[in-house]
Amino acid sequence: MKKIFILLSIFIKFTFGVAAQTIKMLPIDSYLGIYSSKKSSLKITISKNDTTLIAQATGQSAFPLEAGAKDQFMYYKAGIELLFDTSNGEMTVNQGGDISLFNKDNFTPVSGIAQQPIVYQPEDMQADLNKFKNALIKTHPGLYTNQSPEKFEEVVDKLILETSKPMQAADFYKVVLKMIASIHDDHTSVKAFNHLGDIIANQKWLPFQVYVTGERIFIVNNLSNLQIPEGSEILAIDGHLSNEILSETLKYFSSDGISESPTLHKLGVSYFTLFGKLYPQIFGGRSSYNISYRDYKSKQILTAQVEPVSGQNYIELKAKRYPSSIPATDAFNFEVNRQGNYAILKINQFFKDSFNEPENIFPDYYKKCFQEISANKIKNLIIDLRDNSGGKGANAAYLLQYFIDKPVIPAKEVTTLGNDEYFLKTTGVKLRLDEDYGLAKQMDGTFKVTKTDALRELNKFDPIEEYHFNGKLVVLINGGMVSAAGTAAGLFKEYTNAIMVGSETSGYAGISNGVQIISILGGHTETAITIPLLHTEHAINPNIKKRGAIPDYQVSNSVEDILGNRDAVLEFVFKNLLHIKP
Repeated sequence: MKKIFILLSIFIKFTFGVAAQTIKMLPIDSYLGIYSSKKSSLKITISKNDTTLIAQATGQSAFPLEAGAKDQFMYYKAGIELLFDTSNGEMTVNQGGDISLFNKDNFTPVSGIAQQPIVYQPEDMQADLNKFKNALIKTHPGLYTNQSPEKFEEVVDKLILETSKPMQAADFYKVVLKMIASIHDDHTSVKAFNHLGDIIANQKWLPFQVYVTGERIFIVNNLSNLQIPEGSEILAIDGHLSNEILSETLKYFSSDGISESPTLHKLGVSYFTLFGKLYPQIFGGRSSYNISYRDYKSKQILTAQVEPVSGQNYIELKAKRYPSSIPATDAFNFEVNRQGNYAILKINQFFKDSFNEPENIFPDYYKKCFQEISANKIKNLIIDLRDNSGGKGANAAYLLQYFIDKPVIPAKEVTTLGNDEYFLKTTGVKLRLDEDYGLAKQMDGTFKVTKTDALRELNKFDPIEEYHFNGKLVVLINGGMVSAAGTAAGLFKEYTNAIMVGSETSGYAGISNGVQIISILGGHTETAITIPLLHTEHAINPNIKKRGAIPDYQVSNSVEDILGNRDAVLEFVFKNLLHIKP
């Protein structure tokens, strides 16, 4: 775990509350003490100076805290939020998206409290739902991309009604999931922290990795202790038919835009590992599940009792039983086939190690690739973006330079709903948006990014003439592509003669939300939401910007292809587009 209180390296600022100078809540002494975390050697000492709380982390300077809502304290200069639960001797620290639980040293809890299930009262849940709603309205630049303000209000009203009776914490977490899923934005999410965070993190998973196609669910990796053949189709779980399971999942889980197929595709993508994790969250955790399935070998319909496994065991079993299915960790890979006169550039993500890495890493790598393509007179290039997990949009634009004939500015504009003053007034948070992005107010009241150092896709990208590629270009896409990967596919579709093969991307083709993220912690429940602040409009046809990039040839792997380790999409390209034998 990275240290929380490194005050000079803050990039993202967080919270949602109203500042106050003095404490008007519990007696000040109830917060005092030394707090420790199981995940870090860092200790935080809470002391006082008259009516002001003072915080000091190990090896750090002390700083004063300002009181906000009940049991909430802020250090605005660093975007640090502290939430105290004095009855359990706990302090939650929120900074830069890192939500960590600290326990007061030598604290004696009230007997029996820790063993009771967490139950939220209607007034507490509804207060947090309204807090999340107001935060989304005031800060989310893409809240109404896929719904009207009236529709969003209707969604929240229904959820308020759902919480009119006491509810267990995990069930309220599902309510918040539905609120966020209604936005259809991949950069907006739900978190659980403290005890609820432990409940969600420790919930056991259904021991299958699946492939979803045509509203059907197929087992491709069996991590259970049962002899269920890979390729077997899940027909029902505890009486819930497979199409019902998928339909219900879409109420809690969404992607960019309203297309359903990319969202369902993500249930089986390795780096998401979502199906086994989400099913118990949505339908309830059990000690065992009754699975009805069509056996891949015998074709008989059979039933079995399947025991869930921990998330850690799931990952370990997958690595042991199916080592070849572990996704590559390299950001990119390149190979040239001189005999076949083709090259394949596989890009798994648009950053190598981190977002803060040197800007030249991807441009330098591309240059080496196209030098080799030119030297070997390669006339056929396949760029494989399938299951690309996103990253920096500029790293997609650098690649575009080898195919375009005239300059392109990939992003038309990047905007946010307010400047530093706006967010200070509406959320009580001090940000550095003006300094980092050079915000300029527009006629509609929003603010436009004018500094392009951090967002280079706002700059002009000129064609690279020396190794310009004029041969046949094929780009492979699918529903596992998110964020900047969807943008990359959209740009290739707009500005090159690329032939797109595969299935619709999960990330938008022409817009994106993200870069700067805030986190809103519930004041009464152990739930939080993350909200993107910056909205990018990319320079592609406005009629296609609000859904994923669409392929020219709709091709996907069958279950038999996956089991046989065949790539039907690539085979289609070789046979039908390049007319060569791989």
